[in-house]
Amino acid sequence: MAEPVALLQRLIRFDTVNPPGNERPAQEHLAGLLSAAGFEVELAGRTEERPNLVARLRGHADGPTLCLLSHVDTVYATAEDWQHDPWSGDIADGFLWGRGALDMKSQTAAEVAAAIQLASEGWRPARGDLIVVCVVDEETGGAEGAQWICEHRPDLVRCDYLLNEGGGTVIPYDGRRVHGVCVAEKGVF
Repeated sequence: MAEPVALLQRLIRFDTVNPPGNERPAQEHLAGLLSAAGFEVELAGRTEERPNLVARLRGHADGPTLCLLSHVDTVYATAEDWQHDPWSGDIADGFLWGRGALDMKSQTAAEVAAAIQLASEGWRPARGDLIVVCVVDEETGGAEGAQWICEHRPDLVRCDYLLNEGGGTVIPYDGRRVHGVCVAEKGVF
């Protein structure tokens, strides 16, 4: 089973700054975890160094497919500008530090850990499939990630419902926290 905080720390330790990306080691790590939990896993990409990960948990009967979509590449980090090494995954002062901790290895870790937990407990969708998709190249436009997989392997990612990053920041309002909802943020998907 994957514990989300430990998984996030491990993902941060993979330097996936885009360009150049070099996401393969991170994708192989995730593929191993998901495969061991019972997912059908495929790595597919335009190049060997930058595969997209698609993990499918088949349901008991035909029905709608839910896709959990995230990306594993990050933007550049200058280590000298950070209080902690951007690829350390250190926990200090109540925070987990590292490039990708917010955008968006945290969501990747949460989705993968939740999917592994469900599958490891024997859960399967009653109808339809659950797919976990971790793409590359989101930070520079998706030509090797979401765009590539939708154009060249749509069979892997076709879904009825998709959850992804977006919606903006949390808005404090009247003593509560309001979370926005963004519709159709990934138009290509």
